[in-house]
Amino acid sequence: MSEAVVSVVPVILSQVNAFVRRQFVHLISAIALVAFFTPGIAAFVRTHKALYGQLDASSFSLFLMMLSAAIQCGLEAFRVIMRRPKPLLVCLAMYFVVLPLSCWLLGQVCIPLLGRGLGEPMQIGLDLVILMPVAATAVIWVRHTKGDIELLISLVVITMSLGALTAPAYLYFMNGLTTNSIKIPPILILRNLAVGVLLPLFVGVALNKLLRKSLARIQPYFTLMGSAGLFMAVYLNVGTAAPLLRRLSLLEIVYAVAIVLAVNLVNFFLGSVVGRIAGLQRHHQVTCEYSSGMRSNGTALVVGLASFPNTPLVTVPAAIYIIFQHLLASVVNSRLAARFGDIDSLQGATNGGSALPAAR
Repeated sequence: MSEAVVSVVPVILSQVNAFVRRQFVHLISAIALVAFFTPGIAAFVRTHKALYGQLDASSFSLFLMMLSAAIQCGLEAFRVIMRRPKPLLVCLAMYFVVLPLSCWLLGQVCIPLLGRGLGEPMQIGLDLVILMPVAATAVIWVRHTKGDIELLISLVVITMSLGALTAPAYLYFMNGLTTNSIKIPPILILRNLAVGVLLPLFVGVALNKLLRKSLARIQPYFTLMGSAGLFMAVYLNVGTAAPLLRRLSLLEIVYAVAIVLAVNLVNFFLGSVVGRIAGLQRHHQVTCEYSSGMRSNGTALVVGLASFPNTPLVTVPAAIYIIFQHLLASVVNSRLAARFGDIDSLQGATNGGSALPAAR
C-alpha cells in the first residue's frame, strides 16, 4: 500500500504543477490582488523570524526558489561560464552600463510630467530600482523558458554582492546625491546572499550530483517548491508596497505606473536586443532578457525607506515594479516560446510535471 502511495504522489504533483503552469499568470495576478488589499497579513508574516532572527519569510521564499533551480545545476556548467565568459560579460555590461544609462534618460520625463514634488522622488526611485540586484525570482522564469540557469544564478550572486554596494556612487552621478544619504543595510544584503542564494546553491548542486539518477523522479517536488517560493515572494512584496501606493491620487498612480512600466518594458527590450546583437546562444539570450528586466525590488523598498524616511514617495517605483514585473515576465515567456518554437516550454508541465531542461 505504501509503495502505491509513493508512486501516486509524483503523478499528483505533476498534475498540480501542470495546473500551476497553465494558470501561472492568473495565479500571480490573484495573489498580487489579495496582497494589495491585505497588507497587514504580509507585515505580520514578515515580523516572524527563525534561526535566531537570521531567517525571515522573504529569505525563506528565496531559499525555496533558488534550491528549486540549483538542483538542476552541475559544477561543470559553472566552469563553462568561467571558461567562456562572453554571456556573463554581456549581461554584466547590461547591468552596470546600458540599463542605468537607459533608466536615467527615461527618468528625465518624471519632473516635467509629474511636477517636482512627485517627479523628483520618482526619478530617484527609478534609478534606485535599476541599481538593485538581479531578482532571484527570475530563476523561475528562466527555468520555464529553458534559459541558462547557471548564468542567471551567477548574475544574482555577483549583483547581490556588488550591485547594492555600488548604488551610492551611481546615484551620486545620476542624481547628485551624496554617498552618505544612501543607507545600504549590509546585514540585509549579506543575509539574503547567504541564506537565500549561496546556501541553496551549495545544497542544490550537491543534490544534483548525489541524486542524478533519480533526479527526474523527484523533480516535481522541487518544481512545486519553487512555485510556492515565488508566490510567497510576490505576496510579501506586494503587501509591503500597497500602503505606499495608497498615498497617491488616482491620476498620480496612472502617471507613475505608465513611467515605471515604460522603464520595465525598455529593460526587457534592451536585454533581448543586446543578446541578439552580441550573438548569444538561445539559452543565453533568454537569461540576458530576464536578468535585464527583473530586479530585487524588496531590497529597493528597504533601501529607499532607510535612506529617505521623510520622502516615502522614493519607494513608489519599486512598489509598482514589484507588482508588474512578473506580469511582464509572463508576456516575455509566451513571446520567447513563440519566437523559438518551444511549444513545450509553455505546455511541458503536462509531460511529467515540468518543462525543465535536463540537469547539466
